Amino acid sequence: MTLLLLVLVPFIAWDVVLYVLKRRGDTDAARREELLRHFTEEDIAAGREQVRRRLVLYPFGRLLFYGFFGALLFGGLGARLEAHLLQVSGRWALTLPLFVLCILAGWSLLQLPLDAVSELSIERRAGLSTTTLGTFLADRVKGLVVGWILTTLVAFPVIALLRWLPVWWPLPAAAAIVAISAFAAWLSPWLIAPLFNRFHPLEDGELASEVEALAERAGMAIPAGVLVTDASRRSTTLNAYFTGLGSSRRVVLFDTLVESCGADETRVTVAHELGHWKHHHIAKLFVIESAGAAGGLLLLKLLLESPLRASFGVPRPQSLVVLVLVVFLASLAGVVTAPILAALSRRFERQADRAALLLTDSPEAFIQLEKRLMRRAKADLLTPALLHWMYGTHPLPEERIVAAERHLQRAGEQQM
Repeated sequence: MTLLLLVLVPFIAWDVVLYVLKRRGDTDAARREELLRHFTEEDIAAGREQVRRRLVLYPFGRLLFYGFFGALLFGGLGARLEAHLLQVSGRWALTLPLFVLCILAGWSLLQLPLDAVSELSIERRAGLSTTTLGTFLADRVKGLVVGWILTTLVAFPVIALLRWLPVWWPLPAAAAIVAISAFAAWLSPWLIAPLFNRFHPLEDGELASEVEALAERAGMAIPAGVLVTDASRRSTTLNAYFTGLGSSRRVVLFDTLVESCGADETRVTVAHELGHWKHHHIAKLFVIESAGAAGGLLLLKLLLESPLRASFGVPRPQSLVVLVLVVFLASLAGVVTAPILAALSRRFERQADRAALLLTDSPEAFIQLEKRLMRRAKADLLTPALLHWMYGTHPLPEERIVAAERHLQRAGEQQM
């Protein structure tokens, strides 16, 4: 119990701080004045109201997280589940997929009511969700199956190496995790994504030609081209993303974006995604994730060899409960690593923004797009500075708009 308190109290305290900061928002008058150059009081109020609605579920979600992992690890439920399944199957290799399925299914069922209230009530009342009950349930079932398969594929080499190479297992295990993750990233656009959404080529011939010209200027080949997905089945928000590796690379636009935005704004969106490719952001993230996986597993090895292992509910170093411990510790470690990863993400986004402005030379469209994205998502425009530093994956909207305004000013000066 003492170890449980030592481990959890600091993180629970941070959860309380997060709740208070999110609810209060940024009270800096100067920042509010800067926002009002680009947005209205109604935009700010809509974002703040949506934050307060979502925060209703926040305490329940955190209690569920601590209760679930506390029972599995500190309460010994994970070890008892493993022992029972071993009696049934007789071999660890047969027990592992059953163990993973029980953990994932248990978490999914416990999380289901919160997810349902969020998507089918809070987000729908705000006009952000279009998800039907049938789609919601189908997504959870398919997500559970996909998660079970992928988690089992990753977990198997980790446990096998723990057993076969008890001294040197962390580095080859990290290599296996990275290799499987890369394979999944390559396969996902072809096999996993179509389970949840339909995709079709961008039908606007003129716009498609302009997008291809953008890719050529960026020095990029997109084997699968630019696709449109039926995101409107679940959401009214606007978005786009770059996905895939090698021959599966593609740019995907939400149908909501294509239908709501003009051609200039769509070109800016595509150019931003091309900017991520041009600066090798996906490759860089793989390198960082590889280093993180190796470092995390080395620390895990030290914990498994220490007397603290049993206190975490892991009966032996090769126990399948190690898998639960990895997820739990990774979630807690995220509080420490979040500022580093967020700063890196913001750097990548700024680079992609600059690439979009240079490729399209359409700062006005960039500014209009940013405003449209924030308004449609009812984004919190007054995120506290500390939380943005900790978790903000994108520059603040006013910062992105100012960067585009500077680009426009420089272009005007060059024409004079």
